[in-house]
Amino acid sequence: MAEGLAPGIRAMMAGFGVRVGARRPGDAAACLDLIGPTDCAAVLKQPSRILGGLQHPLVTGDDRTLEAAPRQLDPTYEQLRAELHTAIRHGIPS
Repeated sequence: MAEGLAPGIRAMMAGFGVRVGARRPGDAAACLDLIGPTDCAAVLKQPSRILGGLQHPLVTGDDRTLEAAPRQLDPTYEQLRAELHTAIRHGIPS
């Protein structure tokens, strides 16, 4: 991304990729909220917001913001792993 995105890739990401990428963790968070591990759900909402927030930078050509997204996403995966581990260890409420 440092060199910029090709117009076709930018259009595909803005029109499809970001929506799907943001939707999946959001859907998972909603499901987890229903079954009980709300701490896991809260962590999953973070990548959903980060990915959803890429729509505007994609459309406006703000590649610096796009470059920062992986660094923002990275810690959420470790947080999710830790929360899932805790939920499993303590038993997921039903």
